[in-house]
Amino acid sequence: MAGPAPATTVEPAVPDPSPAALDRAPASGRAVPAWLTRAHAAGWLLLIPALAALVVLFVVPLVTVIVDSVTEPAPGLGNYAALFTDGYTLLVLGRTLLVSAAVAVVGVLFAYPYAYAMTLAGPTMRAVLVTVVLVPFWTSMLARNFAWLVLMQDGGVITSALAWLGFGEVTLLGTTLAVGISMTQVMLPFLVLPLYSAMQQIDGRLVVAGQSLGAPRARAFRRIYLPLSAPGVVAGMSLVFVLALGFYVTPALLGSARTAMIAQVINIRAKELLDFGGAGAMGIFLLVVALVVLGLSRRLAGAGAAAVPVGAAAGGARPTGAQGSRMRPWLRVHTAITAILLVAPTLVVLPMSFSAAQTFRFPPDEWSLRWYAKLFSSPEWVAALINSLQAGIFTALFATVLGTAAAFGLTRLGRRWRGPINGFLLSPMIVPHILVALVVFAAFLRIGLNGTLFGIILAHTALALPFVVIAVSARLQGMDARLPLVAVSLGADPVSAFRRVTLPLVLPGVLSGAVLAFVSSLDEVVIALFLQAPGAITLPVQMFNSVTVQIDPTISAASSLMVVLVSVPILVAQIVGARRGRKGTR
Repeated sequence: MAGPAPATTVEPAVPDPSPAALDRAPASGRAVPAWLTRAHAAGWLLLIPALAALVVLFVVPLVTVIVDSVTEPAPGLGNYAALFTDGYTLLVLGRTLLVSAAVAVVGVLFAYPYAYAMTLAGPTMRAVLVTVVLVPFWTSMLARNFAWLVLMQDGGVITSALAWLGFGEVTLLGTTLAVGISMTQVMLPFLVLPLYSAMQQIDGRLVVAGQSLGAPRARAFRRIYLPLSAPGVVAGMSLVFVLALGFYVTPALLGSARTAMIAQVINIRAKELLDFGGAGAMGIFLLVVALVVLGLSRRLAGAGAAAVPVGAAAGGARPTGAQGSRMRPWLRVHTAITAILLVAPTLVVLPMSFSAAQTFRFPPDEWSLRWYAKLFSSPEWVAALINSLQAGIFTALFATVLGTAAAFGLTRLGRRWRGPINGFLLSPMIVPHILVALVVFAAFLRIGLNGTLFGIILAHTALALPFVVIAVSARLQGMDARLPLVAVSLGADPVSAFRRVTLPLVLPGVLSGAVLAFVSSLDEVVIALFLQAPGAITLPVQMFNSVTVQIDPTISAASSLMVVLVSVPILVAQIVGARRGRKGTR
């Protein structure tokens, strides 16, 4: 007699919470499962705080500035017509566009060989070259401009070297050339990194194959490698061009009234003349140019990316240098020169802080700690330092909470909504910085937040939010979304599953986003300059005033402190992330 049929255990189905499942569900024509509806609704609930913050702090002020540009001082398009009819405004606009384009072109001439050398170098040298690229990110923007001011002043290292080479007495400060040199150095990392990322996806064997078919090395490189790396070139140059449009600090410190760029004119129109109509028209023009450039670059880069053969993706897992290519002498020299250009400001700032001189002189003749003593004893400098730390901490807190929730919400949305919402969350990054400062200044002036530290914190939160969204989203994309559901299916409640499974996996991204938010607030100067008041002066603003309003060498000590305050958190975050990564691979 046959025994009883063996019992079969049916494993509970673990629902797929991925956005792809959200996209597939409605296609069947049947009712959407309840868990999918809940996930979709929860995604919007998580996104609402960040979206509301950006609407209030960024979109509404931007709309107000747009309205002012067509209503002040009289209704119509007179402010926009003046952009192309007023001789001085037209000259400034043309100079801004020309300098931005020159910085992108000259920058790519330095960055492309450097990025290519990174792919050819061995592991140790590649790590050194990457570190050199990251040094400018770790150095305060204001500190770098101060270093270039010291180097290019009359009697400085650069002008003295030019005189020794036979060029005579050359004046750099106050010229467009000085502004362009500093802007190029600041923007180099934004070119090197996209280029290196694109070059990593290129299989170096394609060039070798071209040579094996009879093409000379130069022709094989020009016909094969250059087209494949074109998306990185287009992406890097367009990003640099857009960022350069809104530069204010560099032209203000190294340029002059005769070489003014559009950001300086916007500052004067808005802060001194309260001409929000004219300033708004200039800012909106910059925004339109930025959007057009980014749109064209996306189409060009997308077309180039589509042309990359499948073999390139396979070769992207290993550097091009793995194919046995050697770095030629000219490339070694170019890489060394570019590396010196990248680290030069940091090498100037640190020794200058120990100078005993009352003037900006490099290298120092005498050494002293007097400027550090003044930095930590002067009421103005101490108050500015405390304000910056408070603004950075609260900005990091607010941006991390909003950005982390938004990143989790994005993962629960369908593909149709995910792209546009993500683009909106990242929009403060692509808008020219001077326009962000203008819209915040105009809005906060109306509601009484101008000149308050709380107003600076709110503005910095809107600016830092995209960094947190990017950092946390990148971590979530690398996480298996089914793990928390498995924990729930094994008996854990949702809170425990989040605390024991999801949070440890996402925590490195959250910490990285918090560090980036803190650093972005600590180093931000343009918005803080617009919103400054006697009780709301941050350290970068105090540093800016110490050069433009009064010659105070304390800025050298403050610049070194900014380098430490910016670099140490990023370095610690990298070390912690690397250690967590090594533990995860064990």
